[in-house]
Amino acid sequence: MAKQNPTERQNSGGADPAKKNRSRYILMNTVSSYGRDIVDTVAFLVLIPFIIHVLGKESFGLWSLIWAFLAIFELADLGFAASVIKYVADARGKDDYKSLKNIVCTLFWIYAFLGGVVGTGVLVSLLFFNKLFQIPADQLEMANAVLVILGIRSAFYLPLGMFRGVLVGFQKLNVANGYKVFSSLLYLVSVLIFLPLIPDIRVLALLNAITGLAPMFAMMIHVRKVMPEFTLNPKHFQQSLMRKLSSFSIYFSLTQIAGMIATRSDTMVIKLFLPLEMVAIYSIGMRLSEKASMFCSHLTRALSPVFAELHGANDQSNVKAALYRGSKLTIAFATPLLLGLAILAEPLIVAWTGPSFNLAVPVCRWLVAAAMVAIIHGNTVNLLAMGGHQKYTAICIVAGQIVNLVLSVILIGPLGIAGVSMATFIASVPIYIGFIQVYASRMHGKSLWDFYRATLFPSVIPALAMTGLFVGVLNFVNLTNLVEVAILQTIGMVFFGSIYWLIGFDGEERAYFMDKIRRAVTRRKPKGRTTKP
Repeated sequence: MAKQNPTERQNSGGADPAKKNRSRYILMNTVSSYGRDIVDTVAFLVLIPFIIHVLGKESFGLWSLIWAFLAIFELADLGFAASVIKYVADARGKDDYKSLKNIVCTLFWIYAFLGGVVGTGVLVSLLFFNKLFQIPADQLEMANAVLVILGIRSAFYLPLGMFRGVLVGFQKLNVANGYKVFSSLLYLVSVLIFLPLIPDIRVLALLNAITGLAPMFAMMIHVRKVMPEFTLNPKHFQQSLMRKLSSFSIYFSLTQIAGMIATRSDTMVIKLFLPLEMVAIYSIGMRLSEKASMFCSHLTRALSPVFAELHGANDQSNVKAALYRGSKLTIAFATPLLLGLAILAEPLIVAWTGPSFNLAVPVCRWLVAAAMVAIIHGNTVNLLAMGGHQKYTAICIVAGQIVNLVLSVILIGPLGIAGVSMATFIASVPIYIGFIQVYASRMHGKSLWDFYRATLFPSVIPALAMTGLFVGVLNFVNLTNLVEVAILQTIGMVFFGSIYWLIGFDGEERAYFMDKIRRAVTRRKPKGRTTKP
């Protein structure tokens, strides 16, 4: 094993500080992710109706369609994004900084090549995009220009985006989040200023490309700061690492395919069967559910490098505890937000985009239900993937999304866009429960009942109480604007949290979490031995 990096050793007194203060870093990364998503959500809520108002529903539908099409090129990542996090964290867990340097350099040049493939693919797509999706004649030129601009953005985003994964592997997600917040605010302000002056979808694409790539350059510079041995010299590219990295990433590539089928392909299915206006309406429900899902998954993402690091250090004693406690907390955070979004979907969407988007309400509710299923089992997927079972999880998720695609084509005829979203939920239930969770439970010698009793059931009573509160309020109050919706949602989340704190945790857990939070914030060492890892 290579010796520890001198700078790291000097700063930590012989041990990596991230490993000494793992709870603190998980807390910082999770909280900063929530902060980032709050900013993103505010920008999202402001910009979507603004863009629709300035450019019109047809142009917004075209914008959504192009983004959905470009998502196909995200598959060029080939799952290496997960390899960045896993192998950076794994090398740090082993204090193998020589391998870390070679891994980062090798991955960068892999991504540089893949970025070139994406750029070429976008240029080739200009030959058939307009004809395939029957773009109106008056929008042909705009569609080509937007496709090129966002395609260039995607090509550069691949190699530059790798540095975010390096920061996550170093448990510096809070740093990456800081750069992303700045980017979101810059995009918000620039669109509000420049789009009314030049109401053109090409201007929107240009602003998106500039503000999207800026934080990636900043992260690259920051990686050099936290990793003194960092180099992009091609001589450190090692072909021997290609097999190791690709054998892991290929299964995450399958998962990416599944994710693309679950979301972006839905948009293209709708365009093939229904008018472009339906794409715009569906995208509202889809984006709301996606935003909420991302907001609820930050603890799961923060635990990814932890699972990888524990695996690299062969520290199996904490794995199951991290899985159960992480899942319980993730579900506790996600339930009030997703439940509130499902119940308040109609007043939210009508107040936000107008009554003409009312068909997005059932879309939002079905996709929120599917998101909840995925979030409940998100840490299980993480644990299996980072622990060497990525092949099984990838095959399961891909199979589920193939079912989703087939059901979408079947249900779009009789049920319209609501049928497409319903298909997403129907396909997710047997995959996550019947295959993924069963597999993980057997691996740990536990039953499904053990997992759900420990992680999901504590949220049931608080969720029922929150539902009763919302139904009672909605029977007497007609919500007419976003502020009223936000106030009721906030009250509901506080109500849920208060009940959960009293009955969802036992006394030992409450004391444990308070101690962890206090130590994470103050960096104080524990006064005595704790019984939980």
